[in-house]
Amino acid sequence: MADLVAWVKALRAHFLTATFAPVVLGASVAFGQTGLFSLHYFVLALAGVSFIHLGANMSNDYFDYKSGNDDVNIMGSEYSGGSRVIQEGLIRPRHILYASLIFFAAGSIIGLYFILILGGLEILALGFIGVFIGYFYTAEPLRLGYRGFAELCNGIVFGPLITLGSYHVQAGGLDTVAAFASLIPGLLLALVLLINEFPDHEADRHVGKRTMVVILGKDTAIKAFKGGIAASYLILAFFVLSGIFPLLCLVSLFSVPFAYIAFSDAKKWYADPILILRANKATFLLHFSFSLLLSAGFVLDGVF
Repeated sequence: MADLVAWVKALRAHFLTATFAPVVLGASVAFGQTGLFSLHYFVLALAGVSFIHLGANMSNDYFDYKSGNDDVNIMGSEYSGGSRVIQEGLIRPRHILYASLIFFAAGSIIGLYFILILGGLEILALGFIGVFIGYFYTAEPLRLGYRGFAELCNGIVFGPLITLGSYHVQAGGLDTVAAFASLIPGLLLALVLLINEFPDHEADRHVGKRTMVVILGKDTAIKAFKGGIAASYLILAFFVLSGIFPLLCLVSLFSVPFAYIAFSDAKKWYADPILILRANKATFLLHFSFSLLLSAGFVLDGVF
């Protein structure tokens, strides 16, 4: 039982909301535009990207252990600092690496199934980029997350990459509206990562991990965070007013309470690694609620 608990902890499955939201959004845009929806393809797509996400979680644990990042991080929480299963001696490092490779392989097999069934190089390209970024996010020699590309990589993967992939398996191609819609979960997920970097600032700086908080400093990084929250609603307003998004997408404004908490608490407590955790949670919930409400707008437009 102890081993099972350790493996559940290592998965960090609560972060799968980051995968669930863009998969739902892509399928919702496809339904809103075409009226098409395949539950079979939706479940497979969700499983595929979830496997790759779990593989990335575990490979990040392994390579952050190798770099010493998680060993020196004493401010870890449910939102940052890794799963800690290696540091606590619960699972051997090489077993974490093996598990990550198994999850990457499982996700890739589902991607190959879609290529065989649906054809098209788009799915191959989207899947390859996802696995590449997921593995080399912390793996040598690229270590993208250590070189200032963390927010960009996460924004791309959990925005355009997954949303467009989900749209493609439902509608049989790519679409500009889906691409525009994907900017919102992509930006918000980048903000989730950004706010999670504040408690890790000292540990990241110690091992040379150049996150945006390390590069910009906390004072500038928190301004970028607050600007990103405002930008997500400006993007929504622009696409609704321009007629690209249906008017019903304004239901996304019900996510504003989470935005307010994230904005105000981050502004007040960004220098405190403990008190900022409420802003971490609120940003996490903002990403999930905003993305699902946006999806609901497209679905309701398709229905009515």
